[in-house]
Amino acid sequence: MTARRVIIQYCPVPSELDRYVSALFYCEIELQPGDRLQDVLCPDWASFRFHFDSLTEVSMRNGSTITGSRFTVSGPRSQEVHFSMGSARQWGFRLRPLGWVALTGQAADAYANVIVDGDRDPNFERFRPLYDALQAEQGALGAQLDRIVAFLSALEPRPVPHEDLIVAIGEALADPELRSSVDLVKRVGANSRMVERVCRAAFGFPPKLLLRRQRFLRSVEQFTLDPTLKWIGAIDAAYHDQAQFVRDFRAFMGMSPRQYAQLDKPLTVTLIRERIRQARTAGR
Repeated sequence: MTARRVIIQYCPVPSELDRYVSALFYCEIELQPGDRLQDVLCPDWASFRFHFDSLTEVSMRNGSTITGSRFTVSGPRSQEVHFSMGSARQWGFRLRPLGWVALTGQAADAYANVIVDGDRDPNFERFRPLYDALQAEQGALGAQLDRIVAFLSALEPRPVPHEDLIVAIGEALADPELRSSVDLVKRVGANSRMVERVCRAAFGFPPKLLLRRQRFLRSVEQFTLDPTLKWIGAIDAAYHDQAQFVRDFRAFMGMSPRQYAQLDKPLTVTLIRERIRQARTAGR
C-alpha cells in the first residue's frame, strides 16, 4: 500500500484551553481505491478522535479493540496501538492528565490502556455533539477548528482534588533530568503515597512506569527525527545501557527496536515529527 497523501497538522492550543488540552490535530489520508493504511502508534496520553469518510479499526495487545467507530476515545496508554483505515479525515485532541479528570470526571487508571467507542460509553456522552458540529462544517478546516475550540471552551470543568499537584507532576515528568520516583516526590513536595494515588488517578499509571515511559518516548522521538543515529545514538541518557532500553521497548511496543524500525509507518513518522515541530514552536 502506498499512500497518495498523508497530511497531519497540529494546531495551536488557545491559552484558555492549554491547562486541559495539550494538542488539537487534523489528519487526512488519501489512498488508492480499496486500499487501507496500517500503522502502529506509540504510548501516549488520552486522546479523542472523530473519524470521517472511513471508519478505523483499532486493536491493542491487551485485547482492547474497536471496529467501525466514528468517535473513539483512548485512555492514557503504556502500550502500542495497531490501526487500519481507508481514505479518511480525522479531527482530534489530546488531553493533559488534569484535562482528563476535569473534563471526563473519570479516574485515568480505569481507562488506562483502553480504547472505547465514544458513542457507546456513557461517560463520554457530553463529547458526542462535537461530531455533528464538525460534520456541519465539512471541508472548511478553519471553521472546524473553531468549532472544536468553542466546544471545548464551553465544557464546564469538574472540581479536581489535588489540582496543583497534578500540574506539578506533569511538569516534572517532562524534565529529562528527572530520573526516579524519589526525585519526583522531592520535586513536587508531597509524600510518596499521595504522589502514587494522584499518578494513578490522573495519569493512569504509577510514578515508576510514567518515568520509564517518558524516557522511552524521548528515545523514539530522537530516532524518528534522525534515523541515521541508529538506536544506539537515539537512546535517552536516562538508560543505563542498551539492554535496558530493549527491555523497555518490548514492554511498551510488544516488539524489538529493530522490528519497529523495519515497519512501514506512513502516518506515525509524520505524526511524531509534526508533534515535535509544534512543541518547539510553542516553546516546549
